[in-house]
Amino acid sequence: MTLELPAATDLRTLLSLDAMSPDVFLAPSGFTGWGRLYGGQVIAQGLMAAARTVDPAQHPHSLHAYYVRQGDEPAPVVYEVQRIRDGRSFSTRQVVASQANGAILNLIASFHAPEPSEERDSSTLPADTPAPEQLTDDETPLFFQTRAMRDDFDMATLAWMRTLPDDDPGDDPVFNACALAYLSDEHLLGAALTGHSLIGDWDRLMTASLDHALWFHRPVRVSDWHCFVLEGQGMADARGLSIAKIFDRSGLHVATATQEALVRLRR
Repeated sequence: MTLELPAATDLRTLLSLDAMSPDVFLAPSGFTGWGRLYGGQVIAQGLMAAARTVDPAQHPHSLHAYYVRQGDEPAPVVYEVQRIRDGRSFSTRQVVASQANGAILNLIASFHAPEPSEERDSSTLPADTPAPEQLTDDETPLFFQTRAMRDDFDMATLAWMRTLPDDDPGDDPVFNACALAYLSDEHLLGAALTGHSLIGDWDRLMTASLDHALWFHRPVRVSDWHCFVLEGQGMADARGLSIAKIFDRSGLHVATATQEALVRLRR
């Protein structure tokens, strides 16, 4: 059976899933012209599919995802949710995203009922961070704005990001979390290449994202600017790791993302 949906033209449509059964959802794809799906799309939709099966009183607090194979655009994606556990404080879901050629993503997400606690910060936005108004928009076919500082190889070292004005999610905690997941895949692959001797020689290098994790430390409102401070963590066995600490405009550490990337010579 061939499943068809019109290509999404904004983030709100991209995150609007059609229920095929209580635990199976169909989602549209965006169209970038790349021929492959943007990884942030399937992470965000997978998190949304999981959230559709969880008590609304519990909000996303983390996700861990593996990219199984490249997704094809603009074909829609089917998300099958497995209900691993429902608890009073935490619930866990596993989601498999598939297209006609098979699984493209395996994601596990955890949800937490907010509760009072002591708060302590050890990470702060660097004092010399430029404001987003001091940077210019990067061109992108994706549904967000990004303004990045770059190194000598045109790789982002930090980036301010936010959703587009028409996609303002308001205070909806699930939509904001899914929107942040959508943004979070944009710059991490480049940061994972930090220090590689062939960086910039794209005719000789083959790269791909392998897995992605995201932790939500505090509520976010992604229509406001958030700063992703990116760091490469080294490379071995053809794999590089990167981390992004995510801060809101006031400098509060609201989330952390990590990604492992495959980096090898083209065969």
